[in-house]
Formats: sequence, structure tokens, C-alpha cells
Amino acid sequence: MSRKIRPPVIWLLVAAGLLLIACLPARKLHGVPYDRPRPAPDLPLADQFGRAFSLADQRGKVVAVYFGYTSCPDVCPITLAQLTQVWRGLSSTEADRFQPVFVTVDPERDTEPVLARYLSAFDNALAGDRPRNFIGLRGPAEALARALDGYGARAEKRPQPGSAIGYTMDHTASIFLIDPAGNLIEWFPYGAAVDDILADVRYLIGRER
Repeated sequence: MSRKIRPPVIWLLVAAGLLLIACLPARKLHGVPYDRPRPAPDLPLADQFGRAFSLADQRGKVVAVYFGYTSCPDVCPITLAQLTQVWRGLSSTEADRFQPVFVTVDPERDTEPVLARYLSAFDNALAGDRPRNFIGLRGPAEALARALDGYGARAEKRPQPGSAIGYTMDHTASIFLIDPAGNLIEWFPYGAAVDDILADVRYLIGRER
């Protein structure tokens, strides 16, 4: 003869099930996650149009921060092209909540007009039904040094004697992802797959809904 489980016992079982679900590990990210997500260091610099920039103004969006320079022969344009592909892979609603930010490590040469012209090429790749704007940031050496240090990144000038370019910049080539709440979540090394970056951007956008 079967016995009915009394209501209090049923609720205990439901509570136990919910607790088990809550204890399940979060979805594994494709990049390199930080042990403890922390508020992303601000980037108190100016954009390519001379406007003051603040990460607080980007709340509600997934922000991809990348340090590079416009004279970079390969790594930087390849990475920005990847971020363009990520942007194009998002739906219109998702794309409104994704913002790539390019911080130049060579403000000596990357003036506001140079930065604006350089990034416009990637903006043009997004033209059509939903154009977007890459944000480019620059600032004095002291502010740049603080920004680099905040993200654990580095940049160093390398003279190129006899070269028309004069010098190159060795720099960290990682992409840093910040979630819509303003937390530094993970970073992707150079050469990471676009599909992996896209998947994590979508996940971080959806997680905040």
C-alpha cells in the first residue's frame, strides 16, 4: 500500500533540489577567468573625438578592452578585425550591449585624428543595417601607465634603427572582457577563436537579463 508524502516533506525535497541547482558550477568561460571578478579599473582617458571617457557610462554593456597602437603591423588589426566579427555575430539587441574599446599605447603618434581615422576603417566594416562605433582612447603617459597597470598589461617602445617607422611598441595583446555590471571577468590571449569570444559575450549579456 503506497503512502502519500506529506506536504512538508514535499517542500523539503523541492528546497533540496533548488539548493542543489544553486550549487552547480557556473558555465565555463572560454577565456582565462579571474579567480575573483573585481570592479574593472577605470580608464580616465579621452576618446578619439576628445571626449572624456568613463567605464561607468558603459554599464549595461559587455566591454572588450584592448591595448594596441595604430602603426602595429599585424597583431592589432587582426584583433580589431576579430572584434568586428564578434560584433557582426550578435543580434541587433545584443550588439547594442557590446562595446569594444581600443586603448593606444602610442599616444605620441596616435593623435585624436589618427585614432579616429584608423578606427573608422573597422566602423565601416560594420556599416549597413546596424553601424557601430569603436571607442579609441588616448592620454598622457602617466594616465596610460595607470591604465596598463590596472589591467596587468604592459607596453614598451622598441627603437628600429634605419627603419622609416622609427620604433615599434611591444605590448600585451590580450582582450579583457568586462561584464554589464562593470566587473573584470576574463581575458583572451592573442589568437583566441572568434567563436569563443562571441559565445562568452553572448553569455555575459544574457546573464544580466
